[in-house]
Amino acid sequence: MRYPTALLSALSVLLSGCAYDMESWQSPLASGFDGTPDAAEGERIFNEEHWEDESIYSLSCINCHHNAAGDTLDTDEGDLNRPGHTVYNAAWRGEWKNGERWSKAKSDLLGAFGGQICVDVYFPGDSEMTPEQAAHLEAYLKTLTDEVPSEDDPRAQPLGIGYSTWDTQSAFLAEIGDRTGPDLGDIDNGALLVDRHCGSCHDTAEDGSVEFYTAATLSTDQLISRIRRTTVDGEEHHNGFMPRLPENRLVDADLKDVLAFLTATPRE
Repeated sequence: MRYPTALLSALSVLLSGCAYDMESWQSPLASGFDGTPDAAEGERIFNEEHWEDESIYSLSCINCHHNAAGDTLDTDEGDLNRPGHTVYNAAWRGEWKNGERWSKAKSDLLGAFGGQICVDVYFPGDSEMTPEQAAHLEAYLKTLTDEVPSEDDPRAQPLGIGYSTWDTQSAFLAEIGDRTGPDLGDIDNGALLVDRHCGSCHDTAEDGSVEFYTAATLSTDQLISRIRRTTVDGEEHHNGFMPRLPENRLVDADLKDVLAFLTATPRE
């Protein structure tokens, strides 16, 4: 399926090092809307907006980012664990992408994430987040916060994991080689992990299995690059279909079991 990816909200940017006032702050894109932002409409956008994508890949923000107070950076509240980090308390996060601070000089879109990455990259080519949509979404995201966030709340701290590139990819690829199925990992555990880590986006078939449209035709290293951002033979494998899971949300040991499940039986 095709997904929105990376983080949908970077509304906590510290512009030019100034003190951050969440009540008055607007991202550069949202500031282009001169009306009154509607948090209720922002909630609808977060849960339902597909940017006119009517394909089988049509998804919304909630498929990749959860929004509950019980979320952590590693795990979402409930039965599913999405690829993107939670947006709860993200309004208080002053730095993004390895501690880099975004500013108007660097981006004219919603924190350089919601508009530029999620919509531009993971939706059809003519998709674009409007200033009005950004303002409504921003108003909703500002409601997803603790009244007085703890300074040591990881959800409000800079994300230091960068994109979904793991540090051990060479060793990992060498370790798994061309193995598949039970020779690669625990298939039963992989089935459970697939339900948890892939279920927010992939449809569930009548027999209880999660559908993957191309798993039967991809090599193991290609499957890895769909799930985790990788470089194979010096070449970055880009994935325009779904955001990859960073290591802090799906560790390498579990990834082996996921791959074991996906390669155990040919799939349509």
